Amino acid sequence: MKRFNVVVLNYKRLNSFINNFHRLTNLSPTLDRITVLTASPSPDELLAIEQFTAKTGLPVKYIKRNNFGIDQYARVEYFTGQLEPFDDLYDFEYIFQFQDHYLDIDSSFSRWGIEMDFRVKGDVIPEGIIFDFDELYSIFKENEIAGAFCDRHNPTWFSIEGSRYVAPSGGNFFIKTELLRKAQKQILDLGSKCDDTYQWAVYAEYKWGEIFFKEGVNYYDIKRKRTFKSFTQEDFYVDIYKPQIPDKWFENRYYSFFYPGLRFLKKIKKKIMAKKVQRFRPN
Repeated sequence: MKRFNVVVLNYKRLNSFINNFHRLTNLSPTLDRITVLTASPSPDELLAIEQFTAKTGLPVKYIKRNNFGIDQYARVEYFTGQLEPFDDLYDFEYIFQFQDHYLDIDSSFSRWGIEMDFRVKGDVIPEGIIFDFDELYSIFKENEIAGAFCDRHNPTWFSIEGSRYVAPSGGNFFIKTELLRKAQKQILDLGSKCDDTYQWAVYAEYKWGEIFFKEGVNYYDIKRKRTFKSFTQEDFYVDIYKPQIPDKWFENRYYSFFYPGLRFLKKIKKKIMAKKVQRFRPN
């Protein structure tokens, strides 16, 4: 079995990955592979891939997909064998998948605007990180790691009915490929709810945590060089502005949680409707 399938989720930013590839070291042409899932296929991208392969000697699989559901739906398609046969997926022990700009600290699309002082976004690699794939493979095998993350601000902690989870920022993470076998139903269900909105993508980000990062097995934090088997709030980021149960968030028309005014209007509408029903209800 081969080691790492490094999957880049691309839309018009392939050069962002290529120009920052130096952050990935000790990838083997015989044991590892680069996979590019692109929603913006073009002759320029193909030329860039050819030049990248010639320079690095690494095999690259270039897979086209429709531009739907942002990067999160690309994960749904890939993890469920819609873009590549399962036999090819399971040829690699681990998948490391991330957004096209994840390695890029300097580009404008990796930073907030002037209202946030042009700070680097949370779904971008932390400063000073270099992924050494020989070292990571050794750590993963020795510690029986099921998944790993490398978050600038640490993954988001949440709890569902007493079980605790973390959601890596942006949905950028490593998983043991074998975990996909038992997760097919959950992933397909997640995909069935996709409405091609940013809000669904945020919901999906939490759901990846629910599917792949439930406490009880070993996970590795690459930034902090630490193994976790249980998750406490003190060790992770807690978003006080979003509900902690992804499905309840979604079922209650998740957009209202982003806009408190809409939540207030929704309550008013329910009261008005209740009065109307009461008015026309026969005695």
